[in-house]
Amino acid sequence: MWQGYNNYNHHFAIHQYKQWLKEAGGTKMPLVSNKRHNCDTYNVPASFDIETSSIKDAEGNKHACMYLWAFGLNGSCIYGRTWGEFTKLLVELTRDLHLSVNHRNLIVYVHNLGYEFQFFRKRIQWVNDGVFSVKNRRPVYAMSVYGIQFRCSLILSNYKLAYVGANLLTKYPTTKKVGDLDYSKVRHYLTPITQKELEYQLDDVRVVMSYIQEKIENEGDILNIPLTNTGYVRRYCRDYCLGQFAGDELTRKKRMFEYRVLMKDLSIQSEKEYQQLRKAFAGGFTHANPNYWNKIVTNVGSADLASSYPYAMISDYFPMSGGTYHGEVEDPEIFEYLISNFCCIFTVVLRDVVPAVSFDNYISASKCSYVSDDRVINNGRLVSASEIQITITELDWDVISKVYDWDEESVEVFDMRTYSRGYLPRPLIMSILELYKNKTSLKGIDDKIIEYMVSKNMINSAYGMSVTNIVRDEIAYTQGDEWEKEEADAASQLVSYNKQFNRFLFYAWGVWVTAHARHNLWEAILEFGDDYIYADTDSIKGINFDDHELFFLKYNLNVRNKLSKMCRHYKIPFEYCEPKTIEGKRKLIGVFEREEDYKLFKTIGAKRYIYEYDDNFFNMTVAGVNKNWAIPYLLYNYGGEKYHTEEWLKTFRLAYSEDPNKKEEAKAAKKLVIEERRSGSLSYELVMHFFKPQLIIPAEHTGKQLLTYIEDAETFPVTDYFGSTIEVTELSAIHMEPTSYNFSISSDYTKFLKGIEDASF
Repeated sequence: MWQGYNNYNHHFAIHQYKQWLKEAGGTKMPLVSNKRHNCDTYNVPASFDIETSSIKDAEGNKHACMYLWAFGLNGSCIYGRTWGEFTKLLVELTRDLHLSVNHRNLIVYVHNLGYEFQFFRKRIQWVNDGVFSVKNRRPVYAMSVYGIQFRCSLILSNYKLAYVGANLLTKYPTTKKVGDLDYSKVRHYLTPITQKELEYQLDDVRVVMSYIQEKIENEGDILNIPLTNTGYVRRYCRDYCLGQFAGDELTRKKRMFEYRVLMKDLSIQSEKEYQQLRKAFAGGFTHANPNYWNKIVTNVGSADLASSYPYAMISDYFPMSGGTYHGEVEDPEIFEYLISNFCCIFTVVLRDVVPAVSFDNYISASKCSYVSDDRVINNGRLVSASEIQITITELDWDVISKVYDWDEESVEVFDMRTYSRGYLPRPLIMSILELYKNKTSLKGIDDKIIEYMVSKNMINSAYGMSVTNIVRDEIAYTQGDEWEKEEADAASQLVSYNKQFNRFLFYAWGVWVTAHARHNLWEAILEFGDDYIYADTDSIKGINFDDHELFFLKYNLNVRNKLSKMCRHYKIPFEYCEPKTIEGKRKLIGVFEREEDYKLFKTIGAKRYIYEYDDNFFNMTVAGVNKNWAIPYLLYNYGGEKYHTEEWLKTFRLAYSEDPNKKEEAKAAKKLVIEERRSGSLSYELVMHFFKPQLIIPAEHTGKQLLTYIEDAETFPVTDYFGSTIEVTELSAIHMEPTSYNFSISSDYTKFLKGIEDASF
């Protein structure tokens, strides 16, 4: 039992530093040896968090200031109000804990490090090359000269802090307060802080400490915690592939040797090959049938592909050799032979391209290296053009051939590259099956929630690790306190990739994972035809579902047959592909599963749809908008005159609240909303009518924040909500304000829809 958990019921102010450090444990806190860097690290959880106010002056200039910070160490919390107090804390910790870069370190987690880093980056001196970032202004970790390393727990968990507190803590539970702090009230470091406001801040730190302490206990020590969420699945699959789970040392060495021999053959031979693979890579297919665009449709069914990407990885073929370059392929028979028997990437020029079906279009216009000016675009998808050039796989070609027509005589195929087909290596398939088994068998078991969430995250990330860019620009934080991008040396990075001793993946595999998944989804889209309404990566929505029941039966039978074939090939027991749920029901990976039906459904484009379930609950999916904020506004504003009151707005917000502290109240509010709908009073139809292009959701109802980065030091007056004004200095900051959302559509899409409308008359 972690003793620090007992200290969550109180806290210390900065002037009580000595008492705080004594309670935290001081130098008696446990250490773990970091053999790689020849130093020690304190094996305890530590966390840091700030509260800020954003201000606009009379001229509209944006400013922001920090007014409260909290630091947690081994379960004990201390807080202060100024940056001077915080930097003094770091100096004293360095002295009293004997910290230094090369001797003894302390790891401090920050949930969304990028935000805090922008405020304190110029106040702390960083070790040369000590800031690692995957994106501009998104540091994963930052090592200070104090020997204190800040790490991002958001990138580690992949969840918002409220979710972490409500769902990911079992041994040391604590919850983040939601909605208890009114950010619209301007505060500065002299503004009185209530106990409730202080506890809001301290609980943020406690949630992170609990999360990290549970990670320490699960992983063995703090150094075993990966930097990112994807790091878990990468480490797990690598260990599986390289024999780390073998029963004896001889077997482990044999498996490691065999796998490394295989990976040596799977190399990318040139920068041109890598760039071609990058061009051929595309994500999931997300789109709407334009014939149902902006229309309210009744009785819509939905089906979901169970673990679509993991299924493709274990059941389908992939490149299992180095690439062979063929160049231009002019003979149609040779072309057909290659695409029928090999994994192929090639660039193709098509002329006089027109759609062969009316319900959707497959080619993404953004993936074309050339599109003629007369192109017609359907919300990002190519409808027609006099000429296009695109790099694709043989799987893409199969779908394109079914949904487009073109001038057969003028087709040009060049830069053809082929790879031998085969299953992914057995150890990699076994690691994915193990993750799927854990996700399936642990779901619904209360005391296994952490293991379930870890397995779920890992299997969802299994595909992502296979398409991590090999050649990446370096994002560096310089001693001049600036972010700089250093252009990648592609040749040296590819050499390093091919020679990497512990490499267990081949970049080309990731290209075919999504290609197979798109191909599988399009089998359903082609089957539904005019009944198809919407698709999103691994799901399809449409009408007349009963008419397509035979398709789903055949598809799922084919899934079983493909998995059986793979299992026979690798001598894997078939039950690994269909583990049992908590209820004892076998759940086969990769099959289409019927989801809850929609009573009403309306879409106005990809990632923009709104619906009513059969149980009369209302919902929506809109990328970039927090539905828990937007839906209450839509019901309040358009649900009927009765509901256009502040009281009903509060009820709607409560019904869609995710506050873990208000579960029962939210449940009661949801029940009331459904009763209003069933009585005929609350009109979802009216809401759906106004859910259309050019709808604007006001800033205070989107849950979306606009961030403005302030790079230069400035001193400015801040007047708090009590009317007290002081001068504040920030060396750099982030101004944050709510922003509205406009359901606008592109001119290309408008033109396309106008063409459909004209054709219908």
